[in-house]
Amino acid sequence: MSDVPLVEELACVWIEVPGLDATEERLRSVLGLESRASGTLAAEAGLGGWAGRPWALLGPPGFPYGMVCLVEGEARPVTRALPRGWDSVELVVEDVDAAAGRLAGWPGVRPVAEPFTTDLSELGSNVHRSGVWRMPWGTHLILTTGLTEPQGRSFPSARRGTGPVFEVHLRTDDHDTARRLYGGSLGMPALMAADFTEGPLHRAWGIPGGTPVSMSLLKSGREGTGRGAIELQGHPAANLDPAGLPGGTGLVSYACADLDAAHAAVLAGGHRATDPAVPGTGPLAGRRSFVAYGSEGERVHLVAHREEGNTP
Repeated sequence: MSDVPLVEELACVWIEVPGLDATEERLRSVLGLESRASGTLAAEAGLGGWAGRPWALLGPPGFPYGMVCLVEGEARPVTRALPRGWDSVELVVEDVDAAAGRLAGWPGVRPVAEPFTTDLSELGSNVHRSGVWRMPWGTHLILTTGLTEPQGRSFPSARRGTGPVFEVHLRTDDHDTARRLYGGSLGMPALMAADFTEGPLHRAWGIPGGTPVSMSLLKSGREGTGRGAIELQGHPAANLDPAGLPGGTGLVSYACADLDAAHAAVLAGGHRATDPAVPGTGPLAGRRSFVAYGSEGERVHLVAHREEGNTP
């Protein structure tokens, strides 16, 4: 296990959506995200099945990280269970209630939990106000406004309405195995870790009281809460979708200050990974990267940091 996180910041989250142009316009008008780049993907290692698809990168005003990359594709099938693998994307906003009002006019958006206030001060976190929505592409969007600061660290802020992706959610029925990749091999420390049978997590997701859920909030590098965390949730298998459903959140890209060290640590931990390569297309083209595979088959895309000398 690394003594410090090998991932520096969350570069972007990749989401398959039907109707890319319309979805991009909605994210701009409703949430205030800005268009950064667009193009068409070539066949790249670890991005199987996406060759030839259009993509569009959107970012929060004033932030070069915590972005969202839309890929033309299909929606995740909606079932009664919670999505397995990568799912929710949580953005920081200045006013979650105002954003909720704008989301109400987006066709196909279904509220899962209207904005409510949660106090996690006893767990070292803060008081914040959040809402959860199931989006037309089949996975979830969470919007959060911090009301207080956590103990001994800062909470991410928004500029001009919308901030970066604060965290991504990964659901599994094998919490300990998943944590060995992110918390062990990649060295992401837990800002918060707890087991619940009731409380805000159950309320937000409509989980019956008494159901055991494990949660670890794993921090990337940099100051405060870090530049993008993973909320790793462990659920009973019966509460999760079948494995391998297509569409929805398909890939998460984290920047690394030392890509070779990250690659070596992933392999040493017994995890599967592609060889480092330099993609010629996509939002992170020209930066060395590789894809590691987690216990759910989820893909985490590890990319050389913007400041690495041999990358743009």
